[in-house]
Amino acid sequence: MGNHEDRLAALLAESVKGRLTRREVMRRAAALGLAAPAVAALLATRGTEAAAARQEAEKPGSLNMLYATVEADVEAIKLMIPDFKAETGIDVKLDSQPYDALQQRVFAELASESDFYDVMICDTPWTPALTGKLEPLSAYLTNPALNDIADLAIEDFIPKVFFDTAVYHPAEPHRQFPPPDKIDLAAITGQGFEVFGLPLQANALVMMYRQDLFEEPKEQEAFRQQHGRELTYPETWDQFVEVAKFFTRPDERLYGTTLMAGNGDWATDDFKTLLAGWGGNGYMIGDKFTLDFNSPEGVAALTFYADLINTHRVTPPGVTSFSWDTAASTFASGLTAMSMNYHTVTLNPDVEGKVAYGVVPQQVTRGPHFGTWMLSVNKFSKKKEWAYRAATWFTSAKAQTKMLQTQLHPSRISVYEAAKTDPAAQAFGNFYDALGQSLAVGVGRPRLTNYGAVDKEIWVAVNQAASGAKSAEEVLAEAAEKVTELLKQEGYPVG
Repeated sequence: MGNHEDRLAALLAESVKGRLTRREVMRRAAALGLAAPAVAALLATRGTEAAAARQEAEKPGSLNMLYATVEADVEAIKLMIPDFKAETGIDVKLDSQPYDALQQRVFAELASESDFYDVMICDTPWTPALTGKLEPLSAYLTNPALNDIADLAIEDFIPKVFFDTAVYHPAEPHRQFPPPDKIDLAAITGQGFEVFGLPLQANALVMMYRQDLFEEPKEQEAFRQQHGRELTYPETWDQFVEVAKFFTRPDERLYGTTLMAGNGDWATDDFKTLLAGWGGNGYMIGDKFTLDFNSPEGVAALTFYADLINTHRVTPPGVTSFSWDTAASTFASGLTAMSMNYHTVTLNPDVEGKVAYGVVPQQVTRGPHFGTWMLSVNKFSKKKEWAYRAATWFTSAKAQTKMLQTQLHPSRISVYEAAKTDPAAQAFGNFYDALGQSLAVGVGRPRLTNYGAVDKEIWVAVNQAASGAKSAEEVLAEAAEKVTELLKQEGYPVG
């Protein structure tokens, strides 16, 4: 019998090496008088062992990842790299760069079809121009063998975030996939769309306010006397104006709110948030290239924005030059009672108070601006399967929950649930609650390969209206003419 076992072992070895088919092994084993079930079981065991051995042999010693220095919370990735190596034996060699340099590097690497970086962080405004250079992931997402080191749980991603960030039509990347209530890969690919990454670091425009001022008994009584209602966080933009005017006291160095009205993408973000809130298309430009920012809703929203500065005068001096970080530092200095920003803000040491957060107020509805980064696989990487595994691992619920220690903005529903009791998250009060709610109703950017140029024309218009140089109607009409030419130059079928 021992001779038979030796011969079977030899047959199995030949099978593992691919020199004998399963059928041939079974036929020869039968000739030796060995029971078929026992041989089949051995084949299955050896097959599993062989697959594991092949996977181990193919496993790279390291992966190269390109990441953002500040904007996408590089500290979160740094925190998790040792854990990834401990679990997989693979080191991640991280290269992080500031936003502009990162964008240039991503485009340069992909344009040259370089295989150096295996995993790249991509911002949503870039993706329409990159879909031909990023690896489509639907085949990876549905392959159990490639989802063996992390729980993919794709349905756990916030649907709006997932579709806005990662789902594109390869041939028509300007199109928005109409997001359903849940993420269905079959529906995505069935309509010709693809998944080009996994979301991580989800940013949204969130309101912040001085909770200590709102809860001060003297302030509450004074507001009640003036307005006949309680002083509460403003749920509507009309209430926002009331509260902002109430707290505007230049002689006390206190103003109602900051805005991000300076020349920059942040001004567009302010405007598109109001545009969506007034019932307009917060994407600003439709799938058929309609200029939806130049609309009655757009004029009303921008007029309201300019009135906060020039009519109601609830903003501090110089607000028409404010960026997102100027707005944050102004609020932190105690100069305003309210603000909007993408991140938490800590009051300066000499300011006694407490910060709370909320979803931006509504008019017709709510539509805070949002934009999320994603981990994508370089189409030219020689380690694509392991690059995909790394992307799933770093964006998993387990990893994102630990990343709360560095103030990551999660992209998964379950991580926001975990944040309700997580000590690191709770250190920032109700920020994660406000952020999660904002992401669930937020509106992203239009999908244009020349969005940067279009964005500039819109933010210039916003700044001009905010400065009182021209009316909202005038500046939006002028911007529409310029944007039309930009779209035509890019080859889009406008008009």
